[in-house]
Amino acid sequence: MNQPLTEKLGEMQQEEKDLIFHTFNSETALQLGLHLVEEAKRRSQAVTIDITRKGHRLFLHAMEGTHPDNENWIRRKNNVVNHFSSSSWHTALRLRNENQSLEQDYDLSDADYVLAGGAFPLIVENEGQVGTITVSGLPDEEDHDLVTTGIRSFLLQQG
Repeated sequence: MNQPLTEKLGEMQQEEKDLIFHTFNSETALQLGLHLVEEAKRRSQAVTIDITRKGHRLFLHAMEGTHPDNENWIRRKNNVVNHFSSSSWHTALRLRNENQSLEQDYDLSDADYVLAGGAFPLIVENEGQVGTITVSGLPDEEDHDLVTTGIRSFLLQQG
């Protein structure tokens, strides 16, 4: 049975409060990126993974079977996260629920923004949102699930 949208939106809001890094640097990005690659391989999924901190791309990997278009999707998803300060899937579901669109209600061009899952805010304790962690190549909810599950398991490993 499908979960009610309000409950799902609440869970997504909680994810954004829970999935916070104590510190985050280039080495963390590398380890997280490789962790996400392994998670995608474990699921037999092919994605492009991007981790950007303060405008500086620290990790990018396009798995075999992905397409160059995935980078444009990543750019547009990241723009949504940076504009709304919530995951791209959370924003997509919330705006759809409120019958809003990026172009009509926010004057944001479809060329630069997309309501699609897969981008998550990179949040560091005592710093707030400093970037994005993004996957592209799967259907919306699967992209979102891969990135959030991967971040959660990575944080648990870190202790």
